[in-house]
Amino acid sequence: MENLYLETENGNVPLQEEIIEKYHLRKGTKSPFTSNRIVGKNGEFFMEPDPEYYEYEELKSEGFHDDGIDQMDHGFEVSTSEMIDIAQGVDS
Repeated sequence: MENLYLETENGNVPLQEEIIEKYHLRKGTKSPFTSNRIVGKNGEFFMEPDPEYYEYEELKSEGFHDDGIDQMDHGFEVSTSEMIDIAQGVDS
């Protein structure tokens, strides 16, 4: 596993492997808590292409379209209209 660092005003701070795995941190992203950049050993902030993104784009181009339903972290599936209802505090 590549060593990752949190870029701060006082220099780069090394991240522990447990933290990297727990929060799925990758070089080229931002810290979920401080919004500081996650960089490599030499301060590079380049994100490797995500193969899952390209597989999804290939499926879309073959006629499989997004159904408008998002799956949340806890397994809940919420449609766009349900999200709007929740945000407005109403039940349709």
